[in-house]
Amino acid sequence: MRKGLKIVLLITLLLVVAAAAVFFIVIDKEKESMTANEFCDELEDEGYVIVDVTSQYASYGIDEAYLAVKSNQEYQIEFYELSSVSKAENMFETNKEYFEDRAGSKRVTSSYGFGNYDIYSLTSNGDFMYLCRIDNTLLYIDVEDIYKDEVKEIIDELDY
Repeated sequence: MRKGLKIVLLITLLLVVAAAAVFFIVIDKEKESMTANEFCDELEDEGYVIVDVTSQYASYGIDEAYLAVKSNQEYQIEFYELSSVSKAENMFETNKEYFEDRAGSKRVTSSYGFGNYDIYSLTSNGDFMYLCRIDNTLLYIDVEDIYKDEVKEIIDELDY
């Protein structure tokens, strides 16, 4: 009986160590940010019209700002490259609070951050809102819920 107990304990210990290793690998994974030019090129290839709105945001510490507008103008995806990580973190938190203030009582949210990035999504009142900060960049999306799946495909393609 003791030999069986030792084997069970050994297997349990191995499973715990394996689970811890997987956990730390996932946590330590960082995302690679893209440049504003890469964002523009990627979404232009997808048929979006790119609009440079940098001049509207220059006084806020934003180095580059672009809108990728769906060709039929149903929605837009915004990309910001800021002068520092701390400014991007502040912009992320400010917009997260803005989304939460707009949300109704019925909502679905997801929020997490690891290493060099933070992600937040909110679905409420017929809208899908999404933020992703990687290093000093921010992807901002606020669209009608009917475009949620389409926009999620773009998010996956951008790896944001």
